[in-house]
Order: sequence, then structure tokens, then C-alpha cells
Amino acid sequence: MSNIVDIVNDQPNPGVFYKSFLELNVANMTSILSFDSRSMKYLLKDEFESFFSKEYPLIYKNKIQKGKPVNCNFFYRSAIDSALKCNQILAVETIVRYVVKYQN
Repeated sequence: MSNIVDIVNDQPNPGVFYKSFLELNVANMTSILSFDSRSMKYLLKDEFESFFSKEYPLIYKNKIQKGKPVNCNFFYRSAIDSALKCNQILAVETIVRYVVKYQN
């Protein structure tokens, strides 16, 4: 297991990985960790179904700053985009399965 999965396992409540935070530009840790297939496979497994909500989706486009803060330019990237950028096909498959089952 990766260190990231160990960190998730050490949390008494994995819900913190599914919530959006203003400090993260209204992103959630699940989207941020999409560069790692093992993390996605672990965080999106059915065991944590009680933390998933159709009302509050996990997978959406996140606002990401482009360049230096002076320019205030942004672009938007989803967890699928991040996983594809890092060649994490297993992560993409896991995210798509999650979206079809819980966000469709």
C-alpha cells in the first residue's frame, strides 16, 4: 500500500477526504489525490458508500490557479483530467465507475 492509503487508513473518519474546503479552492482531497490509482481505488470503494452523496458530488471541475497570483488566471480540471494527465488509467476507470454508480 502507498503512504497515501496509509494516511487514509489512519483517519478515524474518512469523510474528511470527501468534503470540499475553501482552503483548497473548494476542492476535495479525493480530486486532489486523483494522480494516484491506489488512492482512488481505496477512497472510492463501496465500503465508504455511506459518505457518498448524490446531492454533493465528489467529482467535478476544480478551479486551479495558472501562473503567479498577480495574473489571477485560472483553469478548470476534474479528477479524471488529472488522472489522465498522470497516465493513471486505473484511477480513471475507478472514477468513471464511481460517477456512474453514485453521481449518475
